[in-house]
Amino acid sequence: MKWDIMKMPTKPKTAHKEPIELEVGTVSEEIEVPVASEVVFRKNWRIKRFHKTIAKRDFVDSPVFRCSVNGMTTFWNISVRFWKGPNGKKITNPLVVCLNLTGCETEETGQARVRFQFGVWDASIKHWECCPISSVVLNLQNSQELLSVGYKSLGILDRHLDSSKDVSIMLKLQIIQSDEEVHSLSQDMARLLSKADDKDTVVECASKEGESPIKVHSWIVRTRSGKLAAKLQKCEDDKLPNIKYKLDLSDFQHCLITELVRYIYTDKVDNADTHANKLLPLSTRYQLPGLTALCERTLLESLTPSNVANILLLADQCRCENLRKAALHYCENSEEIKESVHIGKTLAWRVMEMVNPDLFLEACESFGSSSSNLDSPGTPGSWSD
Repeated sequence: MKWDIMKMPTKPKTAHKEPIELEVGTVSEEIEVPVASEVVFRKNWRIKRFHKTIAKRDFVDSPVFRCSVNGMTTFWNISVRFWKGPNGKKITNPLVVCLNLTGCETEETGQARVRFQFGVWDASIKHWECCPISSVVLNLQNSQELLSVGYKSLGILDRHLDSSKDVSIMLKLQIIQSDEEVHSLSQDMARLLSKADDKDTVVECASKEGESPIKVHSWIVRTRSGKLAAKLQKCEDDKLPNIKYKLDLSDFQHCLITELVRYIYTDKVDNADTHANKLLPLSTRYQLPGLTALCERTLLESLTPSNVANILLLADQCRCENLRKAALHYCENSEEIKESVHIGKTLAWRVMEMVNPDLFLEACESFGSSSSNLDSPGTPGSWSD
């Protein structure tokens, strides 16, 4: 006997459909600007579990990153290498931090000047500690070859470790194509400063033997600074037939006035990190706000526990509120600075306490202390700046 088994109806089979992707393709970024040299790329590289990472590796490399502007694309990475001691073993502190060009894609080959600066994050006060700016000239052409551009030696201390024991390294990168520089207004003004023979003003300053007289155009001085224009005096000297005016800045060194004049003509300063602390008072005295901003930016990037007191005094003296606030913020939650104040470790803090007690108290309050150390016992001759 056969049983007819009734089959239950089933849903008709449908073709399997691939899930529809909501995002299609990729997006890349390229910057287009009138002058590429004004662009500064900033990259932050976080090395996780820093001490464990470097302990088990002979080298550490960052991911490759891309910098693209005005049709030229460059590829870079940051690498960490180690010095070796006399016994051949690697030394993990200080580190050697290297900048490498890993490739280039460009429509036009040629030379370019590359300016770069490394920094390391101070997690205790939430501030970047920056190295001096370096500069090299490269031939940029279509290539995938690795090229080491430069390196810096970085010491990593406990304050550089964040709560996750990570260390962050920062890179600022600026690429200045030679042709662009040649035809820029800044370079045209630099040529006017260095070669023009129609200058009608001599600048008097404290010069050493062998330093050439500084001559400028009075119309540029008048255009850039009303305060400097007011200092122009008539000059009648038979030995200087083309000179109509003199500008008395004899209280200042020749090298400093050279940089002041360079800024007046080109909006730039060579070795700003060397001259910023002396140029800042000049910029405020002669009402050059662009130079003030440049000096403030340079000093802000150079802040360390050992120089913050000097920079704070300078900012207050020059009434640079932005720099003053930044320096006070830098002092917050810093045990190293707090210790320096309490034990009188640096002369600058003692000077501040004597000549500007209000500023000293404000700084103390920023890191949770208002005590004075003027009356505290100390060891004669033990202060260092």
